[in-house]
Amino acid sequence: MDTFGFTKKKILSLSEKNRHRHIIDWLSAFYQKLAANRIKKTVFDDFCSRYETILKWTNLPLPLRPDQGTRPQIEYISNAIQSHRLASGITLRDDTLLEPTTFQDRTTSTIQLPDMEYQVALDGLRSLFNVGSIFRTCDATGVRTLILGNTLGKEHPQVQKTAMGAQEWVPQEKTSDLAKTLVTKKEQGFRIIGMETVPGSIPCHKFAWPSKCVVVFGNEEYGISSHVMPVLDDIVHIPMFGKKNSLNVANAMATVLFQAIFALSLQH
Repeated sequence: MDTFGFTKKKILSLSEKNRHRHIIDWLSAFYQKLAANRIKKTVFDDFCSRYETILKWTNLPLPLRPDQGTRPQIEYISNAIQSHRLASGITLRDDTLLEPTTFQDRTTSTIQLPDMEYQVALDGLRSLFNVGSIFRTCDATGVRTLILGNTLGKEHPQVQKTAMGAQEWVPQEKTSDLAKTLVTKKEQGFRIIGMETVPGSIPCHKFAWPSKCVVVFGNEEYGISSHVMPVLDDIVHIPMFGKKNSLNVANAMATVLFQAIFALSLQH
């Protein structure tokens, strides 16, 4: 039984913030059970009835019950937890969010990539959230290797959390001298392309993407380092149509790599 551990009198005796905290703990425990196993609809409905009673005690609005099915049920509980976090003033940081529900990944890709050999190099990235997201994008876009120049990689738990398993499928290459590593790549036939908003850079949708290259992304604050810039063969940027002149580095990487894939696909 997923009984709430407080009576109406007891929960109302707590401060508003503590009420939300106890409700969050109760919802989170049920969320983990729901994510791990398929729960019968009768059990879920009984839990919802208990939750709605607690909301009435505390004069909080009642959300609509979800449709039948595990995914809608998971979304319902997750959204409920987030609403209580917001109401209690708990900061919604990534490291405090619930572990995401894992859905079945494919063992092999069924989509044929164009003839391309791409690697990505990160020049001094600091955000482990960004690095983890980049591992996922590398997997999604068929990147062969992720080169980490003074950047933490798949060995770090926070990278693993955001990468959600993709770090196991994308090889990483660590270097303390990225410029030297890129010179070696150039000798191996790779074209070195930097992503940077500087005079003379080419819009990514107008660039003639080669089939073999290393795409370099710089630090979140200062971009590609002065040590690496001289090694670049080309510099490309994403046109910005709003007031900001840049995107988050993980978003920028996804935008550019899919643009390159589409461009190369049109050539075949």
